[in-house]
Amino acid sequence: MMRFVIIASALLTTSVEALSSISVKAPTKVVSLNKANIAELQSEGFVECPNYDNSELTPGILQVGVGNFFRSHFCAYVEDVLNTPDLFEENKQWGIVGAGLYSPKKRDRLAPQDWIQTLVERDGTSAKASLLASMIDYLPQNTDDESKKHEALMEKLMDPNIKIVALTITEGGYYLYDGRFNLEDPAIMSDLDNPDSPHTIFGMMIKALKYRKENDILPFTILSCDNIPHNGDVVESIMTGIAEQQCSLDDQLACTNFADYIANEVAFPNSMVDRITPACTEASQEFLKKNFGVDDVSPIFCEPFRQWVLEDKFCNGRPDWDKLDLEKANIIFTDDVSPFELMKIRILNGGHASLCYPAALLDLEFVHDAMEHPLIGPFLDIVEKTEFIPTVPPVPNVDLPDYWQSIEERFSNPTIDDSIGRNTYDGASRQPKFIVPVADDALRNGGKIDGLAMVSAMWCRYCQGTTESGKPVPSRDPIWKRLHANAEKAKTDPNAWLSMRDVYGNVGDAPEFQEAFAKALKIINEEGVEAALKSYIGANKAAASPLPK
Repeated sequence: MMRFVIIASALLTTSVEALSSISVKAPTKVVSLNKANIAELQSEGFVECPNYDNSELTPGILQVGVGNFFRSHFCAYVEDVLNTPDLFEENKQWGIVGAGLYSPKKRDRLAPQDWIQTLVERDGTSAKASLLASMIDYLPQNTDDESKKHEALMEKLMDPNIKIVALTITEGGYYLYDGRFNLEDPAIMSDLDNPDSPHTIFGMMIKALKYRKENDILPFTILSCDNIPHNGDVVESIMTGIAEQQCSLDDQLACTNFADYIANEVAFPNSMVDRITPACTEASQEFLKKNFGVDDVSPIFCEPFRQWVLEDKFCNGRPDWDKLDLEKANIIFTDDVSPFELMKIRILNGGHASLCYPAALLDLEFVHDAMEHPLIGPFLDIVEKTEFIPTVPPVPNVDLPDYWQSIEERFSNPTIDDSIGRNTYDGASRQPKFIVPVADDALRNGGKIDGLAMVSAMWCRYCQGTTESGKPVPSRDPIWKRLHANAEKAKTDPNAWLSMRDVYGNVGDAPEFQEAFAKALKIINEEGVEAALKSYIGANKAAASPLPK
């Protein structure tokens, strides 16, 4: 079995900090980022510049949702192909056109930079900046007429040159309810009632694909790059669901043929994406100016690590990612993304969900602060090794203990500033995805659940409304009032918390989980968070080391 290895971006080189220690001079001036200034930035030598002329690119990819994660992940992978001299000529038709669904502010900010942005990869020992130039346009929105707001986007979806539509629209953009596509969402209903003037991206893609079919234009692949399990299958269910619903409204035969066309001719690759990419701050911009001499209004800061596991299922071509050094780029082509998705959900997302509440109760600000804490870090290590990893089936060519070690190192990255607040938000949605299914599997198979029960107890204590120092916790959770009320009841009746069936399901009824939860909550409430962590570590440390491989 191959060991899982942390693979940094191909662009990562010697750190700024290391360079400083050997007397390499710092930038003496700050250069505004735009296409005209690329040569000057290249001559300064502090930032890696594209080795291709992006004026030679033609649009082939329509990117819907131009957030930081898109630039740090998908865009970086396109950039790798374009920056490979032997691949550029055959791939210059894969220029990216950006499109936003909501505010036009991002476009307004990036226009003076000719859509170019700086990608900064950082960890505790290195920082590397490179320019991303593969996005060659950013579609405008009609802000004067709401009915024509996405007119440019609609036209571009019909453009025969567009062969891939990539989505980074976050989970909320998929109109899901309880994990399934919600045809009764008002926005979707509006598109069904007005198919010629849709407002959702899915309604617009339906209209565009109808046009393409009627005019013998090849369809585009719809590539979801969002952190949703089975993301390609989800998009396919949305598109076919809308098409089939329209069959009951329009000509039955024509509409059935179109639904079959979507199912048989349009491709929806599943993919697993991974790269921690925090929001840009003023401090980020200042760091870029000071260390690299670049004035960028919206730089992207991320960790060196990245991974992309995807099905090689495209209906109208794709960039030559398979001709890159796949190990170095950390791309895995597979027929089944599911094992990789489950591994990530349980070990990475489950890890975030496990450390965030004790960290919040102890007033810690960032994930790396939690990892440095003398009790939270060891607690998470034991829970991962003895409770999470045993529920993860084998993953092709991945050693699960090594994978956890890589996650542990990523969580400890002191430069990412991944906030505890981001991870505590919406626990009622996160816990049923990342914690409860693990407990369910463990209960069914005789596994350990004490640490998982303690995670739930920490969440319950958090929802009492204050940290251990007495500071109020943010009450931004969508169902905060209900959570707070149940957390208060749990002070005397722990099962009042576990009775939330939409969160815990049958796990909340399991006597073993009820007992472990009540024990953990009692220690937390009476002796404090650190006492509870010490109790768990003391009882379970021996079982966590060494972990069999």
